[in-house]
Amino acid sequence: MKTWLTYLAAAAMGLAFELTFRDSLFFVSSMNFMADVVMKLGAFIVFPLAFFTMASGTASLSRRRGRTSFVWLSTIFWAILTSLLLSICAALVFRILPASFPTTSTTPTASDQYSVITSGLYSSTAAKLVSANPLSVNAFFNFVKSADCLIPVIFLALVFGYAVRPTTEVIRPAYITLNSISEAMFRLARLVARFLWIGLFFLSGAWFYSIFKDGSVHYSFRFLTLCIVLALFVLFAAIPLIYSLATGFKRNPYRQIARLISASVAAFFSVNYLFSQSALYTDCRTNLGIQKNIVSTTLPLNSVLTKGGSALVSTMCTCALIFGITGSLPTFLQTVTVAFACTLVSFVSCLHAGYEVLFTVSFALGLLDLNLSGTEFSLIGLLPLLNGLALMIDVLLAGLGTSFTACHLKSDCDIVVEDTV
Repeated sequence: MKTWLTYLAAAAMGLAFELTFRDSLFFVSSMNFMADVVMKLGAFIVFPLAFFTMASGTASLSRRRGRTSFVWLSTIFWAILTSLLLSICAALVFRILPASFPTTSTTPTASDQYSVITSGLYSSTAAKLVSANPLSVNAFFNFVKSADCLIPVIFLALVFGYAVRPTTEVIRPAYITLNSISEAMFRLARLVARFLWIGLFFLSGAWFYSIFKDGSVHYSFRFLTLCIVLALFVLFAAIPLIYSLATGFKRNPYRQIARLISASVAAFFSVNYLFSQSALYTDCRTNLGIQKNIVSTTLPLNSVLTKGGSALVSTMCTCALIFGITGSLPTFLQTVTVAFACTLVSFVSCLHAGYEVLFTVSFALGLLDLNLSGTEFSLIGLLPLLNGLALMIDVLLAGLGTSFTACHLKSDCDIVVEDTV
C-alpha cells in the first residue's frame, strides 16, 4: 500500500482514538509514553544514515569536477530563495487577511518569569551552538555530542568522504565498501519508512491531545483561518511557481509535491524534522527518481539549511502577535521588516528541533528590538500545529531542493516503484 495512504490512515486512527478515549488517564499516559518511544526509534538511524550516505555521495561526486561545488551553491541558493520568498508571501497574505494571535494562559505575566524564560532560551541556544561546532578535539565525538542537529555529522561526513575519493587503486576497496554501506543504509531507511505508520498512530494521538488540551484552538478561529489560507496558497501556488521557475518548467511541481506527501505528513505530526528523514530519503530516491549520490549529499544540507516553512509561519505569527498587542495593523514596511528578520533567524532554527517557530519568533523580535512582554510565549498553546505546519513545508522544500539540484545536474534515474515503499 502507498505510504502516504497508510500515514494518513494512521493519523485518522490517532484522532479517532483520541476523541474516543480522551477521558481515560491510562490511554493518555500510554499514548504519550509510546509517542516518546517511537520518536526516538524514528530518529534512531538518522545520524548514521546521514553520515554514511553523505560520505559516499561526497566521494562519488568528487570524481567529477564542479559537481560538489554546484551541490553546495544550489542548496544555499534554494534555501535563501525559498525562505525569503515564502516569508514575503506570509507578510502579503497577512496584509490581505489580518488576524491577531490569541493570547492564552501560557503567556508569562510576571516580568521575572519572562526574564527566566528568555534567558533560558538564549543560554540554550548558546549551548546548542557549542554542541553543533563540528571542530571538536575528537572527530568521532561528532556522532554523540549533538542529539538534534545534523551539522557535526555532515561536517565529519564531508571530510571522510573527500578522503575516500577513488583517485588511486589502493583506495578503491574503501570506496566500494563505503558505497555498499551507503546502499545498506538506504535499504534500512526504506524499511523504517514502510513501518513508520505504526509510530505515526501514537504520535498523531499525542498531537491531537496536546492541541485540544490547551484549548487555544477553540477560540482562535480567525487566526486558524489565516493559517489555512496561507498553507493552501503556499502549497498550491507559491511553492509550485518557485519550483517551476527554478527548474525552467522542466518538471511538474504538483507531481513532485504529491510524491513527498508521506514525509510531509510524518514531519507534521511528529513536529521533528529528524523523525521524517527516513521517509524523506526514501521518497527522494524512490518516488522522485533522483540518483543516490545527489540525494546523499543534497538532502542533509537542505534539511539543515532550507527553512522556508519556519520563516513563513514565524512571519505570520510575529505579525499577528504585534497586531494583537498594539491593536493596530503593522505598516507595510514593518511587515516586510519582520519577514526579513524571520528569514535571517530561520537559518539557525535547526538548533532547536521541535521549537523552530518559537525560537524564530522570539529571536526575530529581539533582533528588531520589539518587547512584547513575553506574549510571544503564548505560541506554546498552538505550537504543535504551528511548528508541525512549518516543518511539513520545510521537509517538502528539502525534497524539492534535492529535485532542483538533480534537475540541473541531469542526474535522474528511472522510477521503478512509486510510493509503495
